Amino acid sequence: MKSIALAAAILGAAATASFAGDMVESQIKLFQFMPKDLSVKAGTTVTWMNGDDIDHSVTAGEPGQESGAFDSGFFKKGGTYKFTFSAPGTYTYFCKRHPSMKASVVVTE
Repeated sequence: MKSIALAAAILGAAATASFAGDMVESQIKLFQFMPKDLSVKAGTTVTWMNGDDIDHSVTAGEPGQESGAFDSGFFKKGGTYKFTFSAPGTYTYFCKRHPSMKASVVVTE
């Protein structure tokens, strides 16, 4: 059990450590964005990969209130979507087909 907690802590730390111009990967699996919350430096490109058997989207904003900052459209299993976060701020996002799927990216300078 202790090794599972350690692995989770390591994965969480990996999701928050990045430098400008870096690339970070996020998975869509079991109707969840993994990790749910990311913290990256401005200039970082995040790549989402769909690991589910159903189409998903990565859409900025909240269900019913899209911000227009980014929108992948629907993409299939094995498909990816990339977005480079150039400005600091907190970007919430969700899946248009499954509005309970929500996550965020915090971008720092």
